[in-house]
Formats: sequence, C-alpha cells, structure tokens
Amino acid sequence: FFMSTKRRAYLTEMKTQFTLAVPALLAQIAMVSMGFVDMVMTGRVGAVDMAAVALAGSLWVPLVLFGQGLLLAVTPCVAQLRGAGSMRSGEHMQGVGHVMRQGIWMALFISVPLIIIVYLISFHLADMGVEGSLGLMTGQYLRAIIWGAPAYLLFVALRCGMEGMALMRPAMFAGFMGLLINIPCNYILIFGKFGLPALGGPGTGVATAIVYWAMFLTMVVYASRHPYLRELMAWRVWELPAWATLKKLVGIGFPGALAMLFEVTLFAAVALLIAPLGAIQVAGHQVALNFSSLLFMVPLSIGTAATIRTGFALGRKSVEAVRVASRSSWLLACMAACCTATVTILWRHQIAAVYNNDPVVLGLASHLLLFAATYQITDAVQVVSVGILRGYNDTRAILCVTLVSYWMLALPLGYTLGRTHLWGDPVGPQGFWTAFIVGVSVAAVLLVSRVRVLERRLLSGFDRIKVMEG
Repeated sequence: FFMSTKRRAYLTEMKTQFTLAVPALLAQIAMVSMGFVDMVMTGRVGAVDMAAVALAGSLWVPLVLFGQGLLLAVTPCVAQLRGAGSMRSGEHMQGVGHVMRQGIWMALFISVPLIIIVYLISFHLADMGVEGSLGLMTGQYLRAIIWGAPAYLLFVALRCGMEGMALMRPAMFAGFMGLLINIPCNYILIFGKFGLPALGGPGTGVATAIVYWAMFLTMVVYASRHPYLRELMAWRVWELPAWATLKKLVGIGFPGALAMLFEVTLFAAVALLIAPLGAIQVAGHQVALNFSSLLFMVPLSIGTAATIRTGFALGRKSVEAVRVASRSSWLLACMAACCTATVTILWRHQIAAVYNNDPVVLGLASHLLLFAATYQITDAVQVVSVGILRGYNDTRAILCVTLVSYWMLALPLGYTLGRTHLWGDPVGPQGFWTAFIVGVSVAAVLLVSRVRVLERRLLSGFDRIKVMEG
C-alpha cells in the first residue's frame, strides 16, 4: 500500500509537471521561430542584411538575457508564496500580488540601462571592427529594437509572475501571437510594402520591437480578464517601488543572470576559438550546436516546471512534496532525453542535411551530433537541477557551478584538445565537444549534490532555507 501510494504521488507529480512544461516548450518554440523567420526573410534581401541581423542579435541577446535572468527571480518567489497561501484557506495572498507588481517596477528599471548600453554600442561598432554597410545596418537594427526593450522585459515580468502561479498558457498564446504578427511586419518593413520605405535588415529590428509590444499587451489583456490577476494588478492596490523587495529579488536574480550570461558567452568564445580552423569546421560545429540548442528547449521547459513545483512545495513547508517534485522532474527529463538522444543518433545524417548539402560539412556535422546525443541525459539532469535550485532561490550555487564546470574546466580542456598538442594531435571541434560532455557531466553531478544538501537541510528545519515570505 505504501509503495502504491508513493508511486501514485510520483505519477501525479510527473503529470502535473508535464502539463506545465508543454506550454512552456511551445512558448519557447514560438520565440525561436521568430528568430528563424527574421534570418530567412532578411536572407532574401542580401548577405549583408542577413549578417547585420545575426551580428546585432549576438550583441542584443546576451544583454537582454541578463535582464531576463534578473526577472526570473519572480517565478520561485511567487510559487513559494502561492504554496504558503494554499495552507491558509480563505486568506488572500497579498504577497503574490506585491511580488508581481514589484517585478513590473524591476522590469522598467532594468530597461533603462539596457537601452542606454545598446544605444551607445550601436554608434561604436566601428571601434569593434564592424565597418561599412554591415556596421551601418547593425547599428540601425540595434537602435530600432531598443524601442521594444521595455515591452519585452515587462512581458517577461508578467510571464514569470504568471508561471509562479502555474499559469503557463498566457506566455504560449503571447508567443504565437508575436509570431503571427512578426511575419507580416517583417514583410512590410523589410521589402517596403504599402508605401513604406524598404528598410532591409534593420526592418526586422522595427518589426521585433512591434512584436514585443504586442506580446506584452497580450499578457495585459489576459491579466485583465483573469479574475484573480485582475485583483492583483488593479490600480487601487498598486504601490510605489518597495526597495526591500526589489533588493531581495535582485539578490536572488543576479547570480542566476550572471550564470546565463557566462553560459551564452562560453559558446560564443568556443565559436571564436574554432573559427581559425576553417569554414568547414565552423559550419559543422554550428550545425550540431544549433540542433542541440533546439533540443535543449525540452529539458529547459521541464526545468521551468521544476522551479514552480519546488517553490510551491517549499511554500507549503512539505519536505516530502519537495523530494517528490525534484525526483519527478529528473525522471521526466531523463525520459525526454532518451527520446531526443535516440532521434539524434538515428537521424543525424538527415538532420545535418537540413542545414547544409556540402558532403564534408555533412560528415563533420553528423559526427558531432553523436557528441550532442551523448550528453543529452546529463544535460537534462543539470538544467532541471538548475530549475530545482531556482525553486530554492539558491542561484549562487548555479553561478559557482557554471564558472567551475564550463569556464574553469570545459573551455581550457576544449582548447587544449582542439587547438594544442598537449594531449596529442589537436582534434579540432571534436575536442571542444568532448569538453562539453565533461563540463556538462561535472555540472550535473555538482548540481544534484547541491540539491541533496538542501534536502538534508530541509529535514533539519525549514528555517535553514531561504523561503520568500509575504
């Protein structure tokens, strides 16, 4: 009876996490599809326009991801407060509304330095070696997209708050709404339809800014129609910035935001280190990296569900619920990873052929996809563990593990394997991918160990864990 009850608890938890992860995954697919549409449509104009959009994205994405990382603190805090509120029947959870409203203020504050930094970068591209028409178009794109920066961060703030309340569909609807608007906006602005000038590549920057505002307004409309959200976000309950709450949110979000930034810049650094090896090596690496990035969205979505469920269980002060949430998310992620790894191994040649038809590139890319398949399970475990630790508000551990596993271990190992004779003849991109496997595996072990440490602390008392209180 005990085992059947325990098994039932795990199955119920896995089902709950699956229902949370699927809309999160679809929302991510919509966001990635927008970037794909931008590249395809600008590619029809010319190589310079396409290169400008790609270069501008490499500058814009890390900065906006850092701001997004700060706002991710809202999700576990809301989940914890919602869990605590579920224990007090009939009591209005004022803390949830307070954190969500302060998240809005936080998004507005973050958008100011983001706009200034991107604006200044757009006029100093020549100092970075980007000159001529490419520098001109890249600058124009950056100056266009910053008009959408406040809207995107406000969208993220609302999304994080709603996800903390286990409301996943609004972000999914907003993402697909943005995708539907993105295509005609790109068409009109890039090619100059309905009497408007043809802006080329920079037109996608204008279109993206419009899409960000549309996504934010979609979330606002949803909040205004949801009875509980309408009460939480009503003007009559709105307060000025509460610096104590904002400080707490920044303290939770800052290490996680740095970890995201370091992870993004790691892959950029690897691309730069592979570049001198030649165009074939770069192309094969990029094919495998792009496809593995698409697969990464699956465990990332489960990690989001893990954050929500872990935070909710912590708010309820239930040690058993916390343990069930973490183990269910690991199991769900490993099951998904087995599927994605199998697909990658069986269809690696066909996958590579979608990206490129050069036989040499195809051979290298399909070989590197085997490396990508190898670390699917450990990658799933580490990203879900990150989600669990976010649920605990333990983002400092995430930052430390990211620095140790990727920058102090994987990058030097990859460089020595791929570019030097330290371990024998240099093996090129394969050396960096071997290092990826090692770094991800070490990260998974360290992160799981950290989760187990926090669970043991729970057993000795919830006062030893930092849980958001209303």
